[in-house]
Amino acid sequence: YSLTFFSGEAETNPELYVHRAEAFLQLCDFRSAAASYKQAEILQPGASSRRLAFICYLQGQCLLDRSLFLEALEAFSKAAELQPDSRVYRVRSVVCLSAAGRHSDALKLLNGCMTSGSPTADLYVLRARLEGAVGILNIFQTSGCYQDVRSALALNPSCPAAGALLQQLHEASEASRLKAVDKTLSGHLPEALCLINVALENKPEDPRLHLFRPETKDFHLQWICFVLCHINAAEILH
Repeated sequence: YSLTFFSGEAETNPELYVHRAEAFLQLCDFRSAAASYKQAEILQPGASSRRLAFICYLQGQCLLDRSLFLEALEAFSKAAELQPDSRVYRVRSVVCLSAAGRHSDALKLLNGCMTSGSPTADLYVLRARLEGAVGILNIFQTSGCYQDVRSALALNPSCPAAGALLQQLHEASEASRLKAVDKTLSGHLPEALCLINVALENKPEDPRLHLFRPETKDFHLQWICFVLCHINAAEILH
């Protein structure tokens, strides 16, 4: 069939709209293919929703590759509307939101994706990045990031992205611990306490951090905290 034939004969025939859409796909004309699938969907609701969603996905991916994040988000969102049970389209929307700097919105959408199905190691890694790095893995300040990395490794112990994240968390923890030591020695105890808390969030299994934290507090006023921290350290060591 030719595109000219389709244009004259497809007004009431959804199958011909589908054939025309496939012809446009061969020409890499995604916009025209999507328009044809939409017409087929109008004539026969539900028959072309999966194909139309995939076209929207292809459009979104092309826009994402060109760093047109909001335009890509719109395309992926349309795909998700057409195929609400397909998590992949919503995850691509998360990527767009993160790339556009809308990290809170990305995290909210990702949380919804993870509750609607079984989380994967890749999703845990993606959420860890959103929670702890604001898009770039620099400074981690949330215990949620650490827990997600551990969850990813529990599902896939050989996951390279999770392993790399865990290593960065440990390095950030050690850097915060060393800064806390310097602050303590110079008498800046409140700053030292903040730094050691950051270190604990990044590596809560390190017993040195539980032992160090009480030293940065007033001994007489924080005795209970001191005891609890040493109990936690002892449990980790055993």
